[in-house]
Amino acid sequence: MKVSITELERCKRGLEVEIPGERVDGEMKRAFADYARHARVPGFRKGHIPMDVVRSRFAKEVREDVVGRLVRTEALRILEEKKIEPVEPPVLEEVKHEDGGPLSFRATFEVRPQIDVRDYQGIAVTVPKRTLTDAMVDEYLQGMAERAAKLEAITGRPVQKGDYIVGLLSCEFRRGKGKNLKNENLFLEAGSEENHPDFNAAILGMEAGQTKSFEVEYPDDYNAVSLRGSRVAYALDLKEIKKKVVPPLDDDLAKELGTFSSLEELRAKVREELGRRLELGERAEARQRLLADLVARHKVEVPDAMVEAQLDGHLEGMARQMIERGVDPMKSEVNWPEERERARPVAIDAVRAMLILDAIAQREGIEATEDDINEWLKDEARRHRTNVASVKEKFAQSARLTSVRRQIVREKSLDKVLRDATITHEVR
Repeated sequence: MKVSITELERCKRGLEVEIPGERVDGEMKRAFADYARHARVPGFRKGHIPMDVVRSRFAKEVREDVVGRLVRTEALRILEEKKIEPVEPPVLEEVKHEDGGPLSFRATFEVRPQIDVRDYQGIAVTVPKRTLTDAMVDEYLQGMAERAAKLEAITGRPVQKGDYIVGLLSCEFRRGKGKNLKNENLFLEAGSEENHPDFNAAILGMEAGQTKSFEVEYPDDYNAVSLRGSRVAYALDLKEIKKKVVPPLDDDLAKELGTFSSLEELRAKVREELGRRLELGERAEARQRLLADLVARHKVEVPDAMVEAQLDGHLEGMARQMIERGVDPMKSEVNWPEERERARPVAIDAVRAMLILDAIAQREGIEATEDDINEWLKDEARRHRTNVASVKEKFAQSARLTSVRRQIVREKSLDKVLRDATITHEVR
């Protein structure tokens, strides 16, 4: 058998193979014999079809099966034998075969570049210094108080901005295809920017026990997709007005929020937590800058297939976010081909970073242990509020555990670079 592997361009390789005619003929004979045993032909019992009938009836199918199988199996066997790991399965470019003759085919594939990683130890990197201030602690505590606020009923005055109204809402679409409602429970903040201005104007000044009818015209670019371009007639039966009452920052609030004996104890805990977050922020910034430095030092060519996969992931993420906001990606204003090209330079650098970290891992002997995998699975289970077994089964079925293992190795490689780096802080 003749085999030739050539370098074409960058990470692309060419594979040319010629399989002797004797072997092809042998595979053909075995395939015809198999068809003769299992095929069904009217007028003949299964397993008793004359071979000349099988050959005339199934010649095309047998030829396609044998050629396709030989091409696939030989291409993968040759690459495995030569210890070549393609980024994606080879792409068939040409197949030639005539009865009785050899089978030749030509395919192309991409490989990961050989990266001579260097200068990744002792990299100097400067990051902004994040200083914890009393104002930051106070702001966080005030946020905790806001979240602990209670709603109290208000009487003797009309609705004001910031109040919360409780009532029954009916609506009828005069234009548009939304769903009409009848006496649906309503609870919302009066004057909120999330409400249409005309809706706010109608409810501000209402009093508990009052009923009011009004119409709202929604623009074509309104944030709620179901209301875009519609005109809706509303009827509001206002039952109650409530006001958010924020508790004072004192010892009683600290006790209510957790096992704290005083406000000072809560403040100390908040300071500790915010300090930890600032440290994590500095660490994340250092990792990002180190990775950018590594990419700048190793301007290697990257496989197109890996870049395209990275771009696919980017666009799929954008589409998912749109769907979560109720926007149809296909009806959005995004020019998807232009967005793909706009994101290409970032995708190329992302792939380059992955390959560099893989090369560091190989050089340093960094691997993902079973403990690493189990910790990742535990974190994933906590995030999705499920058990580890179900997460593991889900990822195993989709073969995603392999990519998880790679990502863990890359994270450990970057941690290695971070440990060896010289980190200084920007002076402001």
